[in-house]
Amino acid sequence: MADLNDGVRVGYAGKAYIGAVGAVAPATLTVAPDPDDWFDLGKITEDGLTEATDQARSEFKAWGFDSPVRTQLTSKTTTFQLAFMQSSNAYVQSLFHSVPLDDMTTTGTGDAAYTSFTIGQNTEPDVRALLLDIVDGGIATRIIVPRVEVTERGNKSYKGTETVNFPMTFTALTSSDGTSVRYMMGGLVLPA
Repeated sequence: MADLNDGVRVGYAGKAYIGAVGAVAPATLTVAPDPDDWFDLGKITEDGLTEATDQARSEFKAWGFDSPVRTQLTSKTTTFQLAFMQSSNAYVQSLFHSVPLDDMTTTGTGDAAYTSFTIGQNTEPDVRALLLDIVDGGIATRIIVPRVEVTERGNKSYKGTETVNFPMTFTALTSSDGTSVRYMMGGLVLPA
């Protein structure tokens, strides 16, 4: 019998990548994402990644019974919460401020370069693809979300005692094939 401790995992490190809807995800766990399709969102705070699933069910009770005789899943929402540290990452800024890269302008060169953009009325959803890699030593987990939207943005603080972080919650949306999240889990083998 295998040592049960071998199955205990720690999300020691990881990476988050953003892509356009339809970006082709690697077919296996060991292949790196194509840098032409998937863009690295940079350093993530030590809080790491928090995945949550919220479900709602309807209960159906028979007359005279206090327990349900049936339940029906009515909604299921999966979210991924991360806080990014690198303010010089254009993709992080684009996601956090919900501004397309095409609406940003870089002026100047070298140390005098800066990027500017404006925020205004924008009711169009900003739907993209998300790829998350979580690593524990030599064991990896990959989460692929073909359609995702940033649905919450946390507070951004400017202080001399901490980094400027960009906390975001990504909500998985249903893709054209009916799926919302795909997992690849290293170190997990189905029983024979």
